[in-house]
Amino acid sequence: MADLLTAHLPDSWQGRRIDPDFRHMVRLSNAYAHGRLDGEHPEEALAIMERFYHKPVPPEQLPDAYGCMVDFYRAGEQAAAGTASEPDSGPEKPPAFDYQCDAGYIVAAFQQAYGIDLTREKVHWFRFRALFAALPEETLMAKIMGWRTMDLSEYEGSMRAHYADLQERFALPAELRGGAARVVSVEEHDAAFLARFRH
Repeated sequence: MADLLTAHLPDSWQGRRIDPDFRHMVRLSNAYAHGRLDGEHPEEALAIMERFYHKPVPPEQLPDAYGCMVDFYRAGEQAAAGTASEPDSGPEKPPAFDYQCDAGYIVAAFQQAYGIDLTREKVHWFRFRALFAALPEETLMAKIMGWRTMDLSEYEGSMRAHYADLQERFALPAELRGGAARVVSVEEHDAAFLARFRH
């Protein structure tokens, strides 16, 4: 992964010219989180790759190109490392956000915190993830993420009731909070997609 402070943010990846705009990786994340990526119906991933790569990918190179795109996504996630708080070793926390469900809050937060209009501007995926991970606490999106992941056992009485109400008001759909739709791992999704093109 590129060093955000000293290196040029890449516009090619593993030998392929790409469009590094955050929108393609958000689409990829949404497709995974909402169960639209699988080996039987690869149309969504193919549509994302069509936008992500500057040149059409030959059919025989699709598995490699898909893996390359996923690596770019993960490198962007790593770009945010060090700016977000590290997870503790306790029970697994619910997801703090979902790009699709929280789109409006994310757009508003970037406008408020950085003066960046995500509906108009192109932002490199690595930069987007770093900025997103470091959203100031005064943005509603940062507050919502805090409420969703808050451990209510640390509070009692009216405070606990208050935060429980906020958690319920801003809760993500159940299937994004550990329900049945989340039992397939990213690796299993990737394997199913790649197998579709190796037959």
